[in-house]
Parts: sequence; structure tokens; C-alpha cells
Amino acid sequence: MPFNRATILWEKGYHDKAFSSWQSEILHRNDINSYQKLIEAYISIGKYNEAEQFTKRALTYYPNYVNFYFYYAMINFYRGNYNQSFSYTEKVIEMNKYFPEVYLLRGMIMEKLNQHEQARNEFIKEVNNNPGNRLAWAKLREFKNANY
Repeated sequence: MPFNRATILWEKGYHDKAFSSWQSEILHRNDINSYQKLIEAYISIGKYNEAEQFTKRALTYYPNYVNFYFYYAMINFYRGNYNQSFSYTEKVIEMNKYFPEVYLLRGMIMEKLNQHEQARNEFIKEVNNNPGNRLAWAKLREFKNANY
């Protein structure tokens, strides 16, 4: 399966070949998994314009796939568009209130907006939703020692 081949290429550091493989799979099969991997890879290396382009395209074919809205939230967060990012997290929660890491991202947005109590509440929601999320627990421990 090309999607697995691309993942292996990515993990071995052949990023351009992995991008090419995922894009080929999208072109030939319009494969949802390839969209996901491609978008996640672009986000992970800070290529937000490319990630946004493929997220927009993916949503035209898969408008009810919640992950793509979460990617929009992440892209906007990393660009510093916190209000827009928060808006996309609301869409994610509307679609799936148990979506992993959505409350973590909301907490991080609130931190950036200096709304610390709201951030803390979002981190609590994340650990209630996803008790294994180590970053959410770490964020809560930071609040214990913070002077806001």
C-alpha cells in the first residue's frame, strides 16, 4: 500500500519522496489516510500553507471528517491565529466532544491569550476525556506552581 510506503520513507528521513508518494495516492485514489498523513507531515515541519491547501481540498471530499477540522485548528494555532483556531476547536467538539487533544489545544490557546483559568479548565477537560495525555497533566502541574 503506497500510504505505508510513504510513512516508511518519512520515518527514514526521505520527506520529499514521502510527500510525492502521498500526493500520488491522493491523485489516484483520493485516499483519506494519505490526506491525513500528508497534512500531519506538513504541519510537523511548519509548512502550514501546504497543510492548509490539502486540508481544504480534503474537506471538499470528506466534509464530515472531524480530523480535518482539527488540522485547521492546529494550523491556525501555529500561525498565531488563536481566535480562528479556537473557532475550529468548537467545530471539532460539535462533531465529536471526545476528540483526543482538542481540549489540550483549547487550553494552549487560552494560555496564549493569557486566560489562565480558562486554560486550566480546558486542561482538566482533556485529562477527563483522555487520562493518558501526559502533556495535559504536565500543563496542570504547571498551574499548581504558577503565580498568575
